[in-house]
Amino acid sequence: MEYDDIIVGGGSAGAVLAARLSEEPARRVLLLEAGPDYATLESTPADLRDGWRVSLREHDWALTAQAVPGRAIPYPRGRVIGGSSAVNAAIALRGVPADYDEWAALGNDEWSWVKVLPHFRRLEDDPEDAGELHGRGGPVAIRRWRPDELIPVQRAFFEVCRRLGFPEVTDHNHPAATGVGPFPQNRRGRLRLSTAIAYLLPARHRPNLTIRPRCLVNRVLVAGDRAVGVDIAGEGEPEQVRGRRITLAAGAIGSPAILLRSGIGPKAALAGLGIEPVADLPGVGAALADHPVTRLLLVPKPGSCDPQTPLAQVVLRYTAPGSGEFNDMQQVVFSHVDVAGIGGQQAVDAVGTALAIGLPVALERPHARGRLELASTDPRVQPLIQLDFATDPQDLRRLIEGVRLAWQIAHQPEIARHTNHVALLSEETMGSDDALAAYVRATVSTQFHPCGTAPMGPAGDPMAVVDQHCRLRPIPNLRVADASVMPAIPRANINLTCIMIGEHVSDWMRDEA
Repeated sequence: MEYDDIIVGGGSAGAVLAARLSEEPARRVLLLEAGPDYATLESTPADLRDGWRVSLREHDWALTAQAVPGRAIPYPRGRVIGGSSAVNAAIALRGVPADYDEWAALGNDEWSWVKVLPHFRRLEDDPEDAGELHGRGGPVAIRRWRPDELIPVQRAFFEVCRRLGFPEVTDHNHPAATGVGPFPQNRRGRLRLSTAIAYLLPARHRPNLTIRPRCLVNRVLVAGDRAVGVDIAGEGEPEQVRGRRITLAAGAIGSPAILLRSGIGPKAALAGLGIEPVADLPGVGAALADHPVTRLLLVPKPGSCDPQTPLAQVVLRYTAPGSGEFNDMQQVVFSHVDVAGIGGQQAVDAVGTALAIGLPVALERPHARGRLELASTDPRVQPLIQLDFATDPQDLRRLIEGVRLAWQIAHQPEIARHTNHVALLSEETMGSDDALAAYVRATVSTQFHPCGTAPMGPAGDPMAVVDQHCRLRPIPNLRVADASVMPAIPRANINLTCIMIGEHVSDWMRDEA
């Protein structure tokens, strides 16, 4: 059977594409996912339903990345229908308008704030009374914590930030919002509304939609200037599936790896692996972006750290001192941190507790870029992921100043009443830029937001991989539609932007013959 559309990856964007395209009964849509599928809410495991915390192990690709040269860290990504939207913290935060206007200024005028806002509105069911800013009746319910729902340590963080002079924010998705207030989240009560639940669950009855889990796609099959199908390296015999259009939505790690194995990428790198070049596109994997995050770990007083409470309810978004980039920083309080999950028993011994309160410090406008390369032509071998966090002097400076602010927050009485002390840091360290730089390099990790590994751009951009409609110019019936195509990283958690990309691209795909 030849499908009209084959979508590789059932995550934040891929599930949206499959649901939207299959609304047309005559269109035969195949959705391929490397991980398992849970066809009902009742059969969905608890870790995928729980919107109060993240799932970093049960449905994970078990990737690693070099945070800084010589230091490897776990690099969690969701391996399941719903992708990372099924395992994340259910943060439904948009970038600021300037993020999308930057995409437009780079030669992608269809992605300006004015053009993307209707797609943000279409995806959401947000009760905020903000006129044309929010959508009603969309697949993804957006909810914010009420003041009376905040647990004590989250309330303390909010009160400290207000007393330190940061404005109160009731809607962090307002274009001008800056300061401290409740996270917008894609959840209904405690239920995480992943794209598997919000988009695919209502579409599963359609006879023209086929969902195939546990299908690891090796490469795209190309004949001349056309993509004709995909090669699956699943749990059984290798298989080829044919389609009229192929769309990669396997995420910022999976999609560029598939492109490279298909012979699409930097010609010299392909030749070095013995891959026959199909299209010489040097931008594949060349500009991996992510939000670097360091943290303070606070040793809690008895009863102050309960893993059954929400992980994060409140966020502080602000502009770093000396920065000209609005809202380039983000801080939160994590109600509970599994210290062993960060660094095993060695970390527990160093911190002095197995369960800590965390104060993550995230840089939302990093200048440094990493890269992704193939380590092998075998799709079961993970690619090489180099993040190069904190290598840019301005990135390092802003993270250091963020740690100083977190230290100040941690020692305010509202927070201190819940904690014994801050682990791993001292007053002496706080007074030394060099010591804090060493701390940042030793602790910097990921906020789980990789993007930019197959960026969109105009015809004259030598590093662009796809055009602004997400099509590969050398192979126009092959698309990439996920975080890979972002030409610059939004200054926010990127999941809502990925869903928006699925909505936006689906319109173009439905309009094509």
